[in-house]
Amino acid sequence: MLAKERQDEILSIIRQKKAIKMSDVVKKYQVSHETARRDLEVLQEQGMIKRVYGGAVLSEPASFLPGMTEQPCIVDESSSLEREAIGREAAKLVKEGDTVLLSVGSTVLQIAKHIRDIKHITVLTNSIFVLNELIDSDVRMFVLGGCVNSSEYDMEGHLAVEALKHFCVDIAFICAGGITKENGVSDYNCEVAQINKAILGRARKTVLVAHAKKFGTDSFSVTCPLDSIHTIISDSTLPHGYVRYLQEKGIELILADSGQV
Repeated sequence: MLAKERQDEILSIIRQKKAIKMSDVVKKYQVSHETARRDLEVLQEQGMIKRVYGGAVLSEPASFLPGMTEQPCIVDESSSLEREAIGREAAKLVKEGDTVLLSVGSTVLQIAKHIRDIKHITVLTNSIFVLNELIDSDVRMFVLGGCVNSSEYDMEGHLAVEALKHFCVDIAFICAGGITKENGVSDYNCEVAQINKAILGRARKTVLVAHAKKFGTDSFSVTCPLDSIHTIISDSTLPHGYVRYLQEKGIELILADSGQV
């Protein structure tokens, strides 16, 4: 199928369903994440759609930050309970007075929702979603500089990486596009992988939050080997083979129960 034909079909689906997930484009057309992203970017440049985290929606005017009532974010609804449970468990690791680094990702966003009321914490982030979630709380906020990625709603690039060198935090939370025993933690977005790699050296404790579906698959850009991570928080459906492997590697593993959400 030609790219133009695929893009026309994608637009037709978005017009019908009002939105589409990146993962659905990849599966339906058997293309890479890079190709799927390029298709959505072409449609966005034509003014047909708006790229949001995880996919795209029909192009409509949108407000941002204070007063924004909806997050322009698409996630796998089948995993929403798991993400919320993981976010809740992750928030338990944050103590009063901590300095916290929150990277990008829908699961990390859940952490932000659960730490709003913890007293005297400071949050450093490159995520506009996290900023929006905490902007009206008492949390002290620092935002990394860098190039704003309007399709991912984050700050990235070498300026963001350089800015990280000026900070040291108690605990950092990162997400992943894929996790395997062979290649460790990876992400489909090279810029996100670069930021997360830099985060590893700026936190006393690094926590990876990822639902079980992320395990056993590699994404495009490698972030780090698994033994660079101190703690992994996933859900109770994580395959036993990975549970045993992480225990053998000495990595702390916390399994969140989505039934308790």
